[in-house]
Amino acid sequence: MPQIDYYSQPADLRLNSEALTDEQEDALRSFTWERVLAGEADLDSYLEWAGDEFPEQEEQALSQAFATVCEARRAQIASWPPELRSTALMTAFRELAELGIVARGNFSCCGTCGSSEIWEERDDSRSWRGYVYFHAQDAERIPDERATYLGYGVFLDAYLPESEWNALSDEAKDQTYTRLVTELMAEAATVFERHGIEVEWTGDLAVRILLKNVDWYIEI
Repeated sequence: MPQIDYYSQPADLRLNSEALTDEQEDALRSFTWERVLAGEADLDSYLEWAGDEFPEQEEQALSQAFATVCEARRAQIASWPPELRSTALMTAFRELAELGIVARGNFSCCGTCGSSEIWEERDDSRSWRGYVYFHAQDAERIPDERATYLGYGVFLDAYLPESEWNALSDEAKDQTYTRLVTELMAEAATVFERHGIEVEWTGDLAVRILLKNVDWYIEI
């Protein structure tokens, strides 16, 4: 279990609005906390979500709720000991980057978009061999499940020229890609496990990697 609770509201957090009943206050506070946990830091974006969920509430009340919860979350994070502000998963992701593996959390909206957009995350600092990521829908489940699935793959241009790849038969391409991904994910698994994260994967490229015993949060 984590040494600190990364997800629960402060016990004394309340919205200051006389216009809200106790039930309304609790519902709005809980909704807003969940949005902030998901990394929502833009007021206009929050108002779109909250306006749909609480159409009876004035925009001013929603804006005040967002400001109150954001302030509480920032204060909560600031109160954590510095050595505990990086979770095991965050630390593992940084180590993967040193190995040439792009590692992103809460990345993109879904797996389809993530697998396409991850290619743009490479920079010129090193040779990037591959990637792992979990998307926004995965991130929303981590507080309750303390687990997440990872999308993954390799950047073929880090291994062989395009002309050499194109010269391979379809069967050879499949075998080569499977071997490269399997080898790279074995490296990644070693990093995760060293930080106490459980890794479940059969090696089937059609199945995402499951990580257990993970925590992740987003500073706002």
